[in-house]
Amino acid sequence: MKKITFYLVMSFLLVSVISFAQGTVTGTINDNDLGGPLSGATIVEDGTDNGAIADFDGNFSLAVDGASGNVTISYLGYSSQTISYSLSNGSANLGTISLAPDADALAEVVIVGSGIIDLAAGRKTPIAVSTISAEEIQLKGGGNLDLTESMAFTPSATVTGNNGFGDSQFFLRGFDQTNIAILLNGQPVNSMEDGKVYWSNWAGIADIATTVQIQRGLGASKLAIPSVGGTTNIVMKAADKKQGGFARFTGANDSYFKGTVGYDSGRNEKGWAFSVLLDHWQAHRKWAKGTYGQGQTYYFAVGYKPNEKHNFNFLITGAPQLHGNQWSQSLERIAADPKFNQHWGYLNEDGTDISSERQNFYHKPVANLNWDFNLSDKTELSTVAYASWGRGGGTGPRGNGRIRTEDPDGDGPLFGQLDYPAIEANNALVGIGGDYGAENGAGYIRRASMNNHAWYGLLSNLTHDFSDNLTASAGVDVRTYTGDHFRQIADFYGLSGWTNDSGDNLPEDNVVTNSYDANPWAALFDFAPEEDRIAYDNSETINYQGVFGQVEYANDMFSIFAQGGVSNQSYEREDRYKPAKSEKTSKTGYNIKGGVSLTMAEGNTIFFNAGYNSRQPYLDNIFNRNTGFITELVSPAVENENITSFEAGYHFKTNNFRANFNAYVTNWTDRTLSSFGTDDNGTPDDDHR
Repeated sequence: MKKITFYLVMSFLLVSVISFAQGTVTGTINDNDLGGPLSGATIVEDGTDNGAIADFDGNFSLAVDGASGNVTISYLGYSSQTISYSLSNGSANLGTISLAPDADALAEVVIVGSGIIDLAAGRKTPIAVSTISAEEIQLKGGGNLDLTESMAFTPSATVTGNNGFGDSQFFLRGFDQTNIAILLNGQPVNSMEDGKVYWSNWAGIADIATTVQIQRGLGASKLAIPSVGGTTNIVMKAADKKQGGFARFTGANDSYFKGTVGYDSGRNEKGWAFSVLLDHWQAHRKWAKGTYGQGQTYYFAVGYKPNEKHNFNFLITGAPQLHGNQWSQSLERIAADPKFNQHWGYLNEDGTDISSERQNFYHKPVANLNWDFNLSDKTELSTVAYASWGRGGGTGPRGNGRIRTEDPDGDGPLFGQLDYPAIEANNALVGIGGDYGAENGAGYIRRASMNNHAWYGLLSNLTHDFSDNLTASAGVDVRTYTGDHFRQIADFYGLSGWTNDSGDNLPEDNVVTNSYDANPWAALFDFAPEEDRIAYDNSETINYQGVFGQVEYANDMFSIFAQGGVSNQSYEREDRYKPAKSEKTSKTGYNIKGGVSLTMAEGNTIFFNAGYNSRQPYLDNIFNRNTGFITELVSPAVENENITSFEAGYHFKTNNFRANFNAYVTNWTDRTLSSFGTDDNGTPDDDHR
C-alpha cells in the first residue's frame, strides 16, 4: 500500500500521522564511537515508504503495518543497519542501536554528479571537514530562511545576521564569503563580479538540500576557485527513486508562516523519475520596525536512467523573495530606540498597507543538467551544464520630496515615519519631477537599483582507476557571465513623470513616464529598457576557461595526492551613459596543492596538506570606479593575489573516544583592498540623489 506522510510543524512540535497502522516499533539510535544520540537518523519499514526520524535524544517511534518485519536505520556518514522486529501486544522495543561511521556512506546521497561534486569521501587523504545531513538542516535550521543557520554549528564557522530577512554572513576560519568557495551541485555560486554570496537568493535551498559539507582550509575541490578559508558543498536532491509525498506547515512569532508540499513519483520501469516541491513563507515586523518579507521556493527535477551506463538528471529551482530593510539609521535615533527604522510608512490613511522605500527583491532561477557516463568499470565521465538568470535589486529614495509624520516620541518630523499620503499630495503639485529641481521641488520617487545577470557554465571531469590504489582525474571548467546594472523607477507616488538627462546618450529634458514593479516575479521578465533607465546604465562580461587534474595513491596505511589547475579570465565593461567601452583585459591564474597521510597504528592517523593559489582579481578591482569612468582600468594594474596555505592534523579513535586536531597557517600577499566611498549600489542615503 502506497502512503503519503504528512508533517505538521508548529514552532518545535513535530507530529507524524500514519494511517492503518497495526503496531509501534521504538528504539534509540546512537554513535558507535562516541555513544551520543544521532538526532535526525531515519528509520524506514522495509518494502514501504513508511518512515520516522529520531528526535534530539536519538529516540524514535514508528507505526508499522505488519506483526513482524524489518526496519532499516540510516544516518549520513554512517553504515546503515537492518533490524528485525516482532510485535508483542502491539509494540516492539529494539533497544539501543549503534551505527558505525562510514566514510564511503556519504557518496550514497549523490545520485548524480559524483564525479563533479567534490565531497571529502571521494578522496582518502584526510581534510578538516564537517558534514550536515538533510535531517540536521531541518532540525537545526528549523523555520529559518537561511541555510547558514544550520552551518553555524560546525567548527571554525561563524554566522552573523542582520535585522532583516536573508542578510546573514558566513565566515570560515576567519575568512569572509569572498574567500570561501560555495558550490551548488558542483557549480560555483560566488558572484563573478565580487565573490560575494547573497543567501536570500537561496532561501529555498534548505528544503531541497540532501547534505551540506563544509571543508575547512584546502579542501577536496579540484577547481581553481577562491577557497582560501575553505569550500562549502551544497548537494541538492535529484529526482527521487522512491514514491511518496509530504506537507509541512511551520509557524512562529512575528507573524511567521511557512507551508511546504512535495511529491516524488518514484522511478518507473522505463527509468524515469519526477520530483516537485513548492513552498511559501511570509513574516511581518521582525526585530526592526517596518521590516517585512515574503517569498516562495519551487523545485522540479526529472531523472532518467536508461541503463547502467548512463544516468541523467535535470532540475530547475528558484526562490523569489522580497523584504523590507533597516538601513543607514541615525546613531542618535538608534541609541534611543534600536528598533527604529526611518524607511517605512503606511500607503493609506487607515494604516493597514505598509511599505518601505528600502526593499530588496530578487529572483534567481537556476537550472542544471547532469550526465554520468560509466565508460567502463574503471572509468567514469561526469558532466554538468548549468545556467542562472538573476533579476532584481534594491529600492531607495530619489528626489527632495520626502515628508515624514511627527515622531511618536515627540522629537519632531525628522525621526517620524514616511507620510506617503502627504508625499503623493505634494507630488501632484510638482507634476513632472526630476534630479535638478522643479517649480514645487524635485518631487519624490522610489527608484530600484537593478542587478540583472545571465550566467552559463559547463563542468566535466573524467576519472580513471589505474588500480585499486591509484586513481587519476582531469576536467574542464568553462563559464561566461554578463551582468547589467541600471536604475529604473518603481513608484512615482503621484508624479506624472521624471526628468532624466543624466546620460550623454539621452536627449535633453528626457522624461520617463513608465514604472516597474519592485517584485521578484515581475522583475523576471519586466524591467526597464534603455530609454527608461535613470542615473546609470552599464554592464560587464566575464569569460572563464580552466582545466584541472588530480592523482592519488592510497593503501591501508598511506596515502598521497596532488592537484593542480590553470585558468584564464577576461573582463570587459561597457557604460551606456557615457557612452564608453573598456578594452578587454585577461588574467591567468593557477593553483596547486598536495598532501600525505599516515596511519601509524589502528585509530591513529596524521596528515599534512599544502597549497599555493595565484588567484585572479575580481572584476570590481579591475576597473576604477572612483573617477566616475567605470570603464577605466585601475592604474597601476591590479595583479593576482598569492595565497600559500599549510595544514596538519591528527585523528585519534578508539571504541569509546574520538578526537580530531587541526592546525593551519595562511600567508596572503598582493591582496587588493578597495574603497569606493558609496554603498547601496553606488548611492549614499540622502534626500536628493
